Amino acid sequence: MEKLYRYFPLSDSVHPGDLRTAVISVLIYLAACAVMGVLQAILGWIPIVGGLIRLILSILGLYGVAGIILSILKYFRS
Repeated sequence: MEKLYRYFPLSDSVHPGDLRTAVISVLIYLAACAVMGVLQAILGWIPIVGGLIRLILSILGLYGVAGIILSILKYFRS
């Protein structure tokens, strides 16, 4: 589990039992995904750029879900 935090430094900043840091971490992951969703809505109609943004959005979505899960797991670790 500690090896994963190298790729998810925001999740590593969550302190066990500290709800404030956990919520901030989850909100940052969600905000990053939301920004990419807005970019897809704005630039999605361009054929090549739209496909590239969809690919990046998929990868970022998976990264966000994994980061949120790690943040929640670290919050409940005591």
